[in-house]
Amino acid sequence: MPRAKSETPAGSAEAAWRALSWDDLEAWAGEKALERGKNYQAEGRVTDLALTEEGGLLASVEGTEEYATHAWLESRGKRFVLESHCSCPVGYACKHAVAVVVEYLKALAEKREIPTALEDDPRWYDLDVPEDEDEGYDEPEDRPQKSAKATKEWDEKVRDHLRNLPQAELAELAWGLVRKSPRDYEAIREKVALAELDPKGLVAEARREIRETTAVQPWRNHWDGGGELPDYRPTRRLLERLLELGRADDVVSLGRDLIRKGFAQVGRADDEGETIDRLARCLPVVFEAVARSSLSPPERLLFAIDAELADQTDMVAEASEAVFESPLTPEDWSAAADALLKRIKGRTVAGTDDFSDRWNRDQLTGWIARALEEAGRRDELAALYEAEARLTGSYERLVAFLADEGRLDDAERRATEGIAAVIAAAPGTASHLAVWLRDLAARRGRWDVVAAHAARTFFDHPGVVPYDDLIEAAAKAGVAEPVRAWARRFLETGERPYRVVVPKAAAKASRSRAKAAPKSSRPAEEAPSTPSVKVDPTWPLPVPEVLIPLLAQPRGFGSTGPRWSVLIDLALAAGEPAEVLRWYDRMRAAEEGTPYPSDSPRLADRVAEAVAATHPDRALAIYRDRLDAQLPHTDPSAYAACADYLDRMGPIYRAQGRMPEWSALVASIREKYRNRPRFMEQLDRTLGRAPAK
Repeated sequence: MPRAKSETPAGSAEAAWRALSWDDLEAWAGEKALERGKNYQAEGRVTDLALTEEGGLLASVEGTEEYATHAWLESRGKRFVLESHCSCPVGYACKHAVAVVVEYLKALAEKREIPTALEDDPRWYDLDVPEDEDEGYDEPEDRPQKSAKATKEWDEKVRDHLRNLPQAELAELAWGLVRKSPRDYEAIREKVALAELDPKGLVAEARREIRETTAVQPWRNHWDGGGELPDYRPTRRLLERLLELGRADDVVSLGRDLIRKGFAQVGRADDEGETIDRLARCLPVVFEAVARSSLSPPERLLFAIDAELADQTDMVAEASEAVFESPLTPEDWSAAADALLKRIKGRTVAGTDDFSDRWNRDQLTGWIARALEEAGRRDELAALYEAEARLTGSYERLVAFLADEGRLDDAERRATEGIAAVIAAAPGTASHLAVWLRDLAARRGRWDVVAAHAARTFFDHPGVVPYDDLIEAAAKAGVAEPVRAWARRFLETGERPYRVVVPKAAAKASRSRAKAAPKSSRPAEEAPSTPSVKVDPTWPLPVPEVLIPLLAQPRGFGSTGPRWSVLIDLALAAGEPAEVLRWYDRMRAAEEGTPYPSDSPRLADRVAEAVAATHPDRALAIYRDRLDAQLPHTDPSAYAACADYLDRMGPIYRAQGRMPEWSALVASIREKYRNRPRFMEQLDRTLGRAPAK
């Protein structure tokens, strides 16, 4: 069986385990795995916990399937380091290993006796380690080799043997196995208890469970693991039992109650998603019952759609497939579409500033659209999208549909209409519609218009990708060079080729509307006067009128001067190290004296890497600056950064024949910070162990 080469001696194991803290577990497995592991342990998913002779832990953990998990402590000098191996896809420092450790610590606190793991425990075979990943394990020479064929053959032999046993002998064998497994014993005991209830009693018990479970106020303390969480396992087992008895309609009725109350509980939960996970485990049973129930197919569809609409956390999506993937006809979908259409007929958005109401209506419209599609009634979609766009401002959906239908003129007209309608309250949506106009122009081969849209994007959000998009479109329009000259001029000076003039009256009205405007997408009232644009005569592209309102939008607190970082990014992309350094130096000079320089530290590593071959001294100077900035900090991320900078500097020194300088630098840092053991460990891991003195 696989064992760690250096597990903790049994005599000191318990004390070492007791010394573990939540911080130790989080540093080892990460915050997410820690929370999931604690949740798994609280749900009772760790079973058959056993102690190895060396003080390690072996257990089974119920996840997507049942996994074998081995965790142990390795002694490293005066410290103990957590290690683990699991049969799950992650394999190491996973949530299953965390759950096992937490379960053992709880057992210690409760003074529970833990059995010793057997040498021939089958879980050791589940923990088989591939040859290229066997570091940390000793492999006995006589260990049998597993294969899919051998496992299948033995499964059949064992199954046949059990089938041929006399009933009394089989019962005794099962009883002996169940007594050894608390989880199996508990499951069978509960099954017996459920079997003693008639269906009416089961329904009453399930309703009581739902009421009491959903009444829990879920909370979890992230720091100490304390809190209260609902236990949905009894509810799930009751629903499963009713479904086994053929009481699908009862499960559907209970499911409605569960979804309504459970979703409300999720909305008020203050935890790390545990309540969602627990409730979600009940939903497949509910939707399986819907698929088997006496509900008509349209009623089943409406049940599933209503659950999807009520779900704010994607709990339903997978479970509801039992309904959506069941045999359904276009007539079924048509009936569901008609029922949903009645819900919005004659109904307006409740309150012009009610974002939630508009969002919910958009979700409902999406389901109506799907039902119409499935029913073969696609010809009704345009009217539906037109009406909803004017009511809720959802023009993007309408434009996408018209473009997909090949109605490019209509799509362009609606996109233009949408920009005017939503610009005051939803400038982000207006910007998305402008992207649609750009794409529509590209489909028509109007490259000057495409380039004009690309220019707006570039000047508002300069970067390598927007720059490349602009130059590519300008090249297709035949004006690449003058556009390139203006783009570089803008990056170096902040000067744009056009300027939007907003009359005072229009600006005042715009500010008033922005302050008073609800978060809706109703058409804005016409301003007293409209913005205009003044274009430099050397700018070769048009400025479409539809873009002027977008160009007039406030740009926030972004930079209005040179965009050094973009110039550096462009030089990096072009493989021009001299230009990279030129712009980097200009950036450093511009940031000198500012309290919080933001761009140069962010780009320093990339700059140094790019110029290492051609300007090694500059690369070393940049790395040294970054190293010196991190050395004073006493945290793991700073230690890792320092080790990384030293590791990057080594090859540069080596290429110049200056390795003694690098060795002296490393030695001086080790000497100066020798009282930081974690830093020394990080240097050992990254650079290799320091030579013995």
